[in-house]
Amino acid sequence: MASKHPEKVPWELKNSWSNSMVLFREMNCMVSHIFREGNQVADELANHAVTIPSLTIWPDVPLFIRDSFLRNKSGLPVFIICN
Repeated sequence: MASKHPEKVPWELKNSWSNSMVLFREMNCMVSHIFREGNQVADELANHAVTIPSLTIWPDVPLFIRDSFLRNKSGLPVFIICN
């Protein structure tokens, strides 16, 4: 699958883009997108990241995402309710 608009790839990235496309064609995979809100763990990490002043590395799953992480790991659905 090549870009529909390869001319829009910045010239600094063209070589890497071309190499990636060659590798991608050799794989049996599918690329998709999910909005951040659909991945509750990523959403909570991103929201937390804007509140900390420096790089932080956790050796274990941080407490503030533990419930979401375990729910995601177990395959349970997440429902987003908007009021």
